[in-house]
Amino acid sequence: MSSVLPDDIEALRDALQGSPDDVTVTLSLSRRSAEKVLELLEAEHSTGAVVMPLKDLFTSTEAASMLGMSRPTLMKLVDSGEIDHVRVGTHRRIPMRAIAEYQRSRNSSHQETLKAAEEFRSNITFHRST
Repeated sequence: MSSVLPDDIEALRDALQGSPDDVTVTLSLSRRSAEKVLELLEAEHSTGAVVMPLKDLFTSTEAASMLGMSRPTLMKLVDSGEIDHVRVGTHRRIPMRAIAEYQRSRNSSHQETLKAAEEFRSNITFHRST
């Protein structure tokens, strides 16, 4: 795996969080990673394929990375019950379902916040004192 890849992932994540519309980013990928991205885009375009991870349970570090947050932040969400988990021995694992549910919830909250902010902005009237 390319040493540049984690920076590219972060750049892509930042671009996606910064814009509700199309994003433009420049990435430096290994040839194998670029081939995987191309396969994914071609499969989605031709068949509507959806990529699912091969495993269902993720470590807290893996789940935090997938959600774009720190592990301590993820663990606070797990402890508060916002993100479901299962115990495997003494360790906590995060099911893919819980990760996807949290992402959907977070995206929905962001959309609602943006809508409320837009409504607020459109209702603001400025008064001039004379």
